Amino acid sequence: MLVFLNGQIIKEEDAKVSISDLSYQFGYGIFETIRCEEGIPLFFEAHYKRLTKSTKEIGMPFPVESEEVKSWIKDVLSANKLKKARIKILISKRIEKEGEKFNVLILPGELGVLPESYSLLGKSIYRDPRANSFIHKTTSRADSYIVYKDANEKGFNDALFINEKNELIECTRANIFLVLEDKIITPELGAGILSGVTRTNVLDICKKENIMIEEKKVNSLYLNKAKEVFITNAIIGVMPVSRVQLEDKEYAFSNSPMTLKVKNAYKNLIQAYLQGKTSTVV
Repeated sequence: MLVFLNGQIIKEEDAKVSISDLSYQFGYGIFETIRCEEGIPLFFEAHYKRLTKSTKEIGMPFPVESEEVKSWIKDVLSANKLKKARIKILISKRIEKEGEKFNVLILPGELGVLPESYSLLGKSIYRDPRANSFIHKTTSRADSYIVYKDANEKGFNDALFINEKNELIECTRANIFLVLEDKIITPELGAGILSGVTRTNVLDICKKENIMIEEKKVNSLYLNKAKEVFITNAIIGVMPVSRVQLEDKEYAFSNSPMTLKVKNAYKNLIQAYLQGKTSTVV
């Protein structure tokens, strides 16, 4: 696979960064993961906005315009002859004698086959809701990697974080939504969760479709009341959850009408986005 590194398209095995890179030394970096369809990075503007907002807030502003970043993505997709793919953008800093410089790495990858639904393994965690490591997509994600790996080894698709107040927070790689009798609920940003691009799109979809949705503190007891559960991220879109295990208790859910309604509306949003982008190409 060919990757983009600091202005060059090179073989993945030839991509090297200095040991002075601050992401390597301290986990001081930001990344974005974007799904591409028809060679177009979906909802790129929202991803770029979050990327630059995060780099600014952690003290490493990224001075590259969105169109240039988009051209880098298209170049690396073209070099690998990929139209449908996932790409990961990593921004980090390296300290050199002449001053601070950036490392920019763009890793493309093929999209795997998604399952019909996900299963989640609950994991307790103490989390400072103001911690940069969680509210931004930083490269300091050891906690997430460890529990994700453990969940996979136990046959689950992802892990679901639960804080010291017994509140659902988010999965290691996705936001979570619970469908109740009369509304959908999802953890509020104040819980110290990532403001997911797909999460935001789902909130907008629900408002347009007149589906009642509420961002709030979500105690794990709400799983007893939930009719359906789904999770979201840029790669899996809207994914139904069929099973959640919290310690010695297990919850089962069906892929019911509300999840399907939101999922189909999200697919339509993707198609509208693609049509809008392709119609501007001369």
